[in-house]
Amino acid sequence: MAKTYRPKFGEFCWTDAGFKDPAAAKKFYRALLGWKFEDMPMDGGFTYALAGVAGKNFGGLYPQMPEQRKAKQPPYWLPFIAVANLGRTLQKAKAAGGKLCHGPVDVSDFGRMAVMTDPTGPVFALWQARGPAGALPRETPGSACWHDLSTPDTAKAAKFYAQVFGWKIRKMDFSGNAYNLFQLGKSQEGLGGMWPHPLPKHPPAWFTYFAVKSCARAVAKAKALGGRVILGPITVPQTCTFAILRDPQRGSFGVLQPLPGSIA
Repeated sequence: MAKTYRPKFGEFCWTDAGFKDPAAAKKFYRALLGWKFEDMPMDGGFTYALAGVAGKNFGGLYPQMPEQRKAKQPPYWLPFIAVANLGRTLQKAKAAGGKLCHGPVDVSDFGRMAVMTDPTGPVFALWQARGPAGALPRETPGSACWHDLSTPDTAKAAKFYAQVFGWKIRKMDFSGNAYNLFQLGKSQEGLGGMWPHPLPKHPPAWFTYFAVKSCARAVAKAKALGGRVILGPITVPQTCTFAILRDPQRGSFGVLQPLPGSIA
């Protein structure tokens, strides 16, 4: 049975991205990860496509906004972090050095959101849900299963997320490979992580990973569908095999094959 959880304050709860060609993006991710889509008309006259697997939605995609198209911005899988009170969390994030990029704004009757950058540059979203948050399939193949932070200043980033969400850092070592695991509260389970060094030639960013049965097969299929490899595949002993990819519209994302003893 797939793992599910009901997101609480400080946990990742959603991911989405804007594409110049949403139809082509649907075709790529459907073929690569088996996503099913449900189109929803939104306020503002555009269509938001809910993305899901195994009957559960975990994210979505939409047509790029005019400002994104004007800036020739590539697609970006934006991680959403659950909050109880958007206004209070915004104040706390600003006081800790974060910058507001967009919002706050209501998303129909579903909730309220804002987009921010942390003090080191990566972008993320805050989400205050209205009503039950729902369940998310974490290790079901195709679903969003992990988030990694690539930043040039890990100390500053760690301080920010600790002040805003109460995240703690657990320093780990996998056969000589250092890793910073983000944990929330007393839980020993990771909710995401931070690399000790930023990804070369890539701006500071959060990377969203999607679960796959075989990382090698997913990489080969992505390349056949017009994607390219940025990093990997890399095997982390007793944890996972992962790769960072770029879709045909230059949107970066990860694929992750969990292994026995996974920290996720």
